[in-house]
Amino acid sequence: MRFITIFFPLLIILSIIIAGQALFVVDETETAIVTRFGDPIRPSITSPGLYAKTPFIDTVTKFDKRNTLFDAAPDSLLTSDKKRLIIDAYAIGKIVDPLQFFKTVKTPRGAVTAATGIIASDLRSEIANDLQIDVIKSNRQKIMEAVTIASAEKIIDFGIQISDIRVKRADFPDETLNAIYDRMRAERARKANEERAEGEKRSLEIRAEVDKQATVIESEAIKKSNQIMGEGDAEAIKIYANALEQDPEFFDFTKSLEVYTKILKDNSTIILSLDSDLFKYMTQEQKVSK
Repeated sequence: MRFITIFFPLLIILSIIIAGQALFVVDETETAIVTRFGDPIRPSITSPGLYAKTPFIDTVTKFDKRNTLFDAAPDSLLTSDKKRLIIDAYAIGKIVDPLQFFKTVKTPRGAVTAATGIIASDLRSEIANDLQIDVIKSNRQKIMEAVTIASAEKIIDFGIQISDIRVKRADFPDETLNAIYDRMRAERARKANEERAEGEKRSLEIRAEVDKQATVIESEAIKKSNQIMGEGDAEAIKIYANALEQDPEFFDFTKSLEVYTKILKDNSTIILSLDSDLFKYMTQEQKVSK
């Protein structure tokens, strides 16, 4: 009885272990192969469900049957005009024949290495037939379609079906980019110098026009001033003429006073003749004041 009590739990545990080794589940996103000592012993399992194998002897290897990204490293490729481009491409594909996949590349890492190598080779061949500018601008779609067809025909031998190959990036090499940037900077500098020179030219034109207008305005002002002065002098002459007609002696005396006013300053000394009008006027004023 004691033996049964000990043996029965051990039997249950052993059964669980054996069942775990004998049974396996394949879900909807997986495919699987069963190998014995490294060699496949049955066709690929592509349908989901519960399956059995020989415990402790057979090995189950599962693969993801969903689309997988095969990302290649950027590569420097030569175009037909002997110019280089940095091409960064990737492919989308899935495992459709797990047994063939296992026989050829065995692991996902091996699949990436094999697939990207083929893609890089076909891409290099296609790029070599096109001009650099066409690869960048117009022919990229056509090139990738050709690469997809050529690469898919080879990669299917690994049990992988390629559905699409795309270019993530197509750039100039660093030395080419630097030369392009230098040309862009030189062009911007040339354009800036042209605009600066045009601005200076326009500034000189505006200044010349302003100076011309100022000269015209000044000339008009001087002309107007001279005209006003001339009219004033004419009016003064007219007034003096009228005064001369009415009282010639008073006119002469007034003109003499104007002359003396201009020539006489403070503390000035003047010698007058006894018969001069000013002397007579001054002596007359003294008599009146007494």
